[in-house]
Amino acid sequence: MPITEDEIRALGEAWCETLRQGATLAEREAFFVHHPARIYVQYTGDSMTLEEHHAYHAQFARQILRLGDFVVAPLSDAPERARALGSLYWEAHFPDDAQPPLRCIVGEDWIVQRVADGSLKFVLWLNTMHHFLPGSGVERLDLSAEAR
Repeated sequence: MPITEDEIRALGEAWCETLRQGATLAEREAFFVHHPARIYVQYTGDSMTLEEHHAYHAQFARQILRLGDFVVAPLSDAPERARALGSLYWEAHFPDDAQPPLRCIVGEDWIVQRVADGSLKFVLWLNTMHHFLPGSGVERLDLSAEAR
């Protein structure tokens, strides 16, 4: 059975819940086929380990994450893989509220694979862009080690 948009959205929503609830690194790592997992940020040329990704998101007191539309294209049958292109609204509030929250649309490009138990996992995760919205407290991500 081909991977569906509903399955992609369920995977994306489950991942977003790990950010909202502050899941452990092991819980986040379980979403990926290959270990150690990395998230690639295309427009900056950075790639982040899940430890680095976790540290970046840990600076926020709370986060609002909403999946946008996704388009899914089958890639292969064995293993069963699909490419999912879509977007995510990300709003991240700083602990002291001294600055307005980060607000942006994140471009998502995922390769996912159906594993033996029938669930989906990420093979490749690429953030294609971060479009910061008017009034965002951040205008450009700084993913350097010094900023984390």
